[in-house]
This record gives sequence, C-alpha cells and structure tokens, in this order.
Amino acid sequence: MIPTVFGHPASAVLALSFSDLSERHVVIALAVSTLLFAAAIFVIWRVRRAVLEWIDRQTLAWTRRIESYRLRRVGLTRIRQAARILVRLVGGAALFAAGIVWLTFVLELFAATREWGDQLAETILREFASVARSAVAAVPGIGVVAALFFVVRIIHELLNHYFVAIEEGEVKSEVFDEVTAEITRRLAGVGLWLAALIIAYPYIPGSDSAAFKGISLLAGLMVSLGSTNLVGQLVNGLMIIYSHAVRPGDFIETGQIEGTIERLGLFSCSLRTAQEELVVLPNSTLAAGLKNFSRPREGKAACLVTAVTIGYDAPWRQVHQLLLAAAGEVTAIRSEPAPFVRQAALDDFYVKYELVFAPGDPAQRRVLLSALHAAIQDRFHAAGVQIMSPHYLGDPLVPKIPPAP
Repeated sequence: MIPTVFGHPASAVLALSFSDLSERHVVIALAVSTLLFAAAIFVIWRVRRAVLEWIDRQTLAWTRRIESYRLRRVGLTRIRQAARILVRLVGGAALFAAGIVWLTFVLELFAATREWGDQLAETILREFASVARSAVAAVPGIGVVAALFFVVRIIHELLNHYFVAIEEGEVKSEVFDEVTAEITRRLAGVGLWLAALIIAYPYIPGSDSAAFKGISLLAGLMVSLGSTNLVGQLVNGLMIIYSHAVRPGDFIETGQIEGTIERLGLFSCSLRTAQEELVVLPNSTLAAGLKNFSRPREGKAACLVTAVTIGYDAPWRQVHQLLLAAAGEVTAIRSEPAPFVRQAALDDFYVKYELVFAPGDPAQRRVLLSALHAAIQDRFHAAGVQIMSPHYLGDPLVPKIPPAP
C-alpha cells in the first residue's frame, strides 16, 4: 500500500507534483515546510556551535600537553583555525542545501511558479553534477599541487630553522654570518616557492584558460616594466651584503651623509644620524662608495684626523707637544693606539700639522672633534702660539691670542 499525504500518493508529493492540492492543503504544506526549514536551520546552527566548542576544548587539552611554545602558538592555532573553517563551510553548505530544498518545494506548491521550481531543481542538479565532474577531473592535478606544496613546505621549514639557528648563534657557519643568514633565508624562501609555482603551474586547475593566461601575461608585463631599476638595486644590495662591506651597527659615511646603519636590506638601508634623523638610502648609493669607521683590521683602530696650520716661527716640537696634550684632555680619544702628529705640508707661510687619533666611539665623532678643537685652542693660546688659519697675511703688532679665562 502506497502512503498518502493529504489524500495523495507520497510519491507524487515527493516528485513535487502538487497540481491537485487545494488551497487549504497548499497553505498547510507551506506552513509545515517553513517550520521544517526553520527547525533545520536551528539544528544546523546548534550542531555547528557544538562542534566548534568541541574543537576549542580539544585544542585547549592538546595545548596543555605540549611543552613547545612555538608548536602551541603556531601549530595548534593553525589546526584549530583550519578545523573551524571546515566546520563553517560544511554548515554553510548544509544551510544552502536546506534552503534550496525548501525554496524548490515552495515554488512547486503554486501553479504560477511550478515551472520555476522545476527549472531551479534541474539547474542546481545540473550545475552540481558539472562541478562534481570538474572536481573529479581536477583531483590528479590538485593531488600533485598538494604533494608539491607539502614537500616544499617541509623544505622551507628546514631552511628556516637552519638559517635562524645561524642568526641566533646556535650554529656556526664558515659561509654565512648573522646578516647574510637572514638575507639568504629570505632569498631561499622566495626562490623555493617560485620554483614550486613554476613546477605546479601546469597542474593547477584552469591554468590553460584564457583568463589565467591573461593574468600571467599582465603580471609578466608589469614585472618587465618595473624590473630595470629593481634588479639594479637588488644586485647592489647583494654585492654589499655578501661582500661584508657593512653590517647593522656600523658607523659609515657616504657622500654628505654619515650615521649608524640600523637596517640593511636587499634594496635599501636605513641610517641614524647624530641628529637622530632616520635616512633611507638606496643600495646604489652605498655601492658608489662609502667609508666604514667600524670595521678596522684586526688589532687596528679606525682613526680620525684634524689639522691646524702654524707659522714657521713656532718650533715644530712644541706644536707636536701641544697637540698631543690637547688630545690627552679628551677622554673620548683612545689611549691605544696612541695619538700622533704628522706634518702634512710645508706651505708658503705655515706648516700644516695633522693630529691622528682613534675615537672611542666613531658615531660620536662630531662631538669628539668639537671637544678636541676646544682643547687645542686652549693649549695653543696658553702657550702663546698663534694658529695661522686660514691665510697668513703678515705679522701683526699684537699677537692674535685671546686673553686667558
């Protein structure tokens, strides 16, 4: 015996054939279907919420068992996020399916919309079948891409651990130091993923479509147009970094700018000047030439020079003594190597003396030179020796020496 619904065969009802239903039965069917749809929404929402809460509880329980902070922070967090996203997707798909069934049922109840209901059901089934066939056809390619992603991800993690260990001093390397290890880690990661993308490209679903090819062509054109200066800066950056010319913390002078390097990148570097200004320079500026005051040879020290011009009537031994005494008054000048004086030039009216000394902190050279110049003036004025700068015109009747304080 065939079951009946509202006096009609159930098979006819399930086939969405309601042409013989009365208006009263249609209203009842509409109300019941709406209540069932609302109940389905409530059940799906409750189940999704319960599953999400269970995931949170399990994640918390696993977190307490794992001692590694990094694994707790990164690994479990990613697993939890992926699980929650999957649950939300499944819940959304269930709601969508319930909504389609309810909408099709409602459209079939009325003669005016019954054709729409038939078309809606057929269209959804046809599109779903098409998507399913496409998904099945794409499974091999997706499998290759997923396997490649998994392998490359493992290699990337191993490279990261190796270079991070070098950066933190846990592993000693004859090839890389702390600075080059960081840059090499980034370059290796970019190169690895680019190689993986090139290998995986033919296996990506839709890679042979016109839209995909158009996007690839546009990306290649943009890279070609903007890569000229970019490649030049990159080459300069690699040359500076791997030649070990400078590193963060070094005090350098390039052009009219001097300061301490705070960041050394592939395309630019950041300097902090004595005036606390942050200057960003392209690597081509550094490659054009620089002075590094923080990288002397082993056992040596970077030296600074200041010069005075003294007339020939002043004994050179006295001038040497006065300059060395002035250097001894400045505590920022290192005692080893000891300061020394050299006679740089015998000009027409004066001798040019240069005081060579090693600063304690090259980054404070301007402050140090100011203090040294003040000490030189005090010593020379106290000894009655005139500093003949910038030009000597004649012997004045009264020596040009300021009164003693």
